Amino acid sequence: MKIGKQRNGGTLFTHLIFSFTLMAVVLIGLVGSYLYVQANRLMVDEIARDSRQRIETSSDFVENTVLQKYENSVRNRAISTLSLESQSMLNYLLDSKWEGNAGGILAFRKDLEIFKVANEGVYKITAYFEKGNYITDNSQFYSKLDNSPDAPFLKESLPSGLNRWTYRTLSDGTEVLTYAIALPYGSLSKTSAGAMYIDVNLEYINQLVSSTMSSPMEKLYAFNEEGSSIIHSGLNDEESLSIAKQWLESDGGDKDIHYNKRGKYVLSYMYDQTSNNNWKYVLIRPMNTFVSSSEQLKGQIFSSCLLVLLIGLLFSYLISKRVYVPMKKLVSSVRSFYHPGSANFSQNEYAIIGSTLSTLGQKIENLESKAKVNELKNLVLGAGIGSEYYDYLPLQCHYMISYIRILEGDCEVFKAYYEEHAAYSYYKFVSLNAQEAAIIYFSELNMTNEELEQTLLIELNRMKSVTAEQLRFGAAIGSHVQAPEEIPFSYQSALHAYRYRFFYGSEAIVRHSQIPPNHLKPHILSFDVYKNALKAGNDVSMNRFMDDFQKTMEKGDIQLETVELGLLQLVTVLYQSVIELDLQQIVPPSSLFDELKKETLTDTLESIRGLSAQITAHVQESGNHAHTEIIHKLKTFIDDNIHEDLSLHKLSEVASLAPSYISTLFGTVMNESFTEYVTRVRLEKAANLLREDKKLSVAEISGLVGYRNPQYFHNKFKTRYGVTPVQYRNVGNTSA
Repeated sequence: MKIGKQRNGGTLFTHLIFSFTLMAVVLIGLVGSYLYVQANRLMVDEIARDSRQRIETSSDFVENTVLQKYENSVRNRAISTLSLESQSMLNYLLDSKWEGNAGGILAFRKDLEIFKVANEGVYKITAYFEKGNYITDNSQFYSKLDNSPDAPFLKESLPSGLNRWTYRTLSDGTEVLTYAIALPYGSLSKTSAGAMYIDVNLEYINQLVSSTMSSPMEKLYAFNEEGSSIIHSGLNDEESLSIAKQWLESDGGDKDIHYNKRGKYVLSYMYDQTSNNNWKYVLIRPMNTFVSSSEQLKGQIFSSCLLVLLIGLLFSYLISKRVYVPMKKLVSSVRSFYHPGSANFSQNEYAIIGSTLSTLGQKIENLESKAKVNELKNLVLGAGIGSEYYDYLPLQCHYMISYIRILEGDCEVFKAYYEEHAAYSYYKFVSLNAQEAAIIYFSELNMTNEELEQTLLIELNRMKSVTAEQLRFGAAIGSHVQAPEEIPFSYQSALHAYRYRFFYGSEAIVRHSQIPPNHLKPHILSFDVYKNALKAGNDVSMNRFMDDFQKTMEKGDIQLETVELGLLQLVTVLYQSVIELDLQQIVPPSSLFDELKKETLTDTLESIRGLSAQITAHVQESGNHAHTEIIHKLKTFIDDNIHEDLSLHKLSEVASLAPSYISTLFGTVMNESFTEYVTRVRLEKAANLLREDKKLSVAEISGLVGYRNPQYFHNKFKTRYGVTPVQYRNVGNTSA
C-alpha cells in the first residue's frame, strides 16, 4: 500500500524507511567505532573529571562548610562590637583594664566556654584586649600578654593572619587551625583594640574530611603557601604524601588534572585563588579499580552497536508505517485551522507541528501573563475586585502599596532593575503605564506598620542609588491594609501622599504617615499688605510679606490643600493688582496660576516673588509721578482742614483709595507717616499762632489746630519744642 504522492520515482513511505535506515547505520557505525577505540582514554578522562569534581567538592566542604561554620560563629560572637554604643561585655572589656573587672572577665570566660561546647571541634577560643594588655581564653586568664604561650603568635603572626586560617602547633603539642579577627569587628589591625581567635583541632577536621572520601584508599591533601601539609584524610601515609609533594614540585603547578603514565594513580590538583588561605589541594585515587570496567566497556560497546543497529532497522520500518499516517492526518488538521506565515504545503511535517505548537503556546502564555497583569492592575485601581487575585496574592498577611512615578526613563527598565536588586522579596510589581507603576508588598501578621514602612523606605532609597545614572523617579508609600479588598485604599493613600512632593521635591519618597492631620483653625494672612505693597511699588514690604507667607506655608503641620488654597489666594491678589495697575500688557493674567505653579512650593514662591518684584519695579519706575500728585492733593487737604478731625478713612473718601494704600503711599512720597505729618503741621501752625496772635488763648489755639483736649495739646507741644505753649509765647515776646 502506498501512502502519499509519488516523489522522484518513490513513495514518501519508502523515502522515510530509507532515511531512518541510512541514518541508523551511519551514526551507529561512526559512534561505535569511535567509542571502541577511545573507550579506555575516555574512561580515564571520566575518572579524572570525577576526581576534579570530587576535589572541588572536598575543598568546598573544607573551606565553605567546615571552616566557614567556625568563621561565622566567631564573627557572630564579635559582631556585638560593631556599634560603639553597644553595651555588650566584649565592648566594655575592650575599653577597660582588667583591674576591677574580675567579675566581668569571669562572666566573659564562661561565655567563651559555652561557645566552645556549642561548637564541636573547637580546641580553644581566646580574646586579647590591647588596652589592658591582657588575654583570656575559655579556661585561662593572663594579666599580661607576655605571660601567655600565645604571645609570639599575637605579636608576629596576627597582623598578617587576620581573617584567614593559620596552621600552628600549640605549646602542648596540639596541631590546630587558627582563625583571628580584629576587635572591634571590621576594624583594621592598626586601629584595632584587640583580637579574638579560635583554635580548631586539626585532628577533628581531618576526621571530617576522611568521612567524605568514598574509599580509604583515596587521599586528600591540603597544602599551605609554604608547601606544608595541613589537612589530610585518613592516616598520614608517607608514600602518598611524598607523591603529592613531588608532583607539586615538578609539573603540578601548570596543569589542572594529571595521572601518571603507569596508570597507578589519578592525581587531581586545585589551587583556589578566591580563598583567603591560598591553599592547594591534591586528590590521589588508585586506578586499579577502574581497569576491568574499561575492558568490559569495550566489549559492551561492540555488542550494543550491533544490537542497536538491528533494532534500528526494525523500528525504522515500524515507525515509518505507524507514525506517518497519523502524522499526515494531524498535519492536515493543523493546516485546516492554522496557517503559519512562513509555512507551505511542502514544509516538513514536524516543523509545521512544532511551529504551530510553539506559536500557540506563546499566545497562551502571553494571554495568561496579560490576564494576570490586568487583574492585578484592576485590583490596585479598584476597577474589578473579585476572587481572581487569590491565585496571585498570598493570603493571611498584610499589604502596603508603593506608587512609582518615572520622571526619566521607562517603567519596564525600572522593573528590570527592581527585580534584579530587590532585597525585600515579598512583592508583586504592577506596571500601570509607561511612566507609572505600583508595587504590592506583603508582610507577615506580626510585622508592624512602622517596620514595613521603614523596610520599604530603605528598599526604594537603595533603588535610587542603583538606578541613579539610568532613571529618575519619585515614589510614595501608602497606608497599611489587612485584606486584598483594601489594596485600592492603600493605593489611593499613596497617590495622595505623592502629591506632597510639592513640599519635598519631585524625586522624594513620601510616606502616607508623613501627611499632617486636618487643622480646624485656619491660617489668617493679611493679603492687603501684599496688595498695597505691589501698588505702591514697595519691594521691601512685598518681600517681607513673602517671607512671612513662606514661613507659614512651610510649617510641617499644614496640609497640602491649605497650602494650595493660600497660593490660590496669593495669586488672586496678584491678579487683581495686575488688573488695577493696568499691567496686562506686561503680565498677561489669562493663565497666571498655571504659569506660576512649579514642581515644589519653594520654586512656586520664587516664581511669584519674581513676578511681584517685576511689578514693584515697574510701579517704582512709572508710577512715582502719579503717587506724588495724589499725596500732594491730600497734603493740601490736610493743610486746609488742619482744625478738623483727620484720619486715613477720611482721606480714603477724598482720594477714593484704600486707607492702608494711602498710608503706604504717604510714607513713600513724604518720607514720614500720615500721623507724623499731621502732628508736625498742627504743632507748627500752633507755634506760629502763639508767636503772631497774642490775643488768642492757648485753649483757643488748641482748637484751631485740631486738638479738642488742651491738656493733650499741651503735652504734644512740650514733647516737640521742649517747652510749654505759654513758655514758648513768653520766649517769643522776650525776643521781640
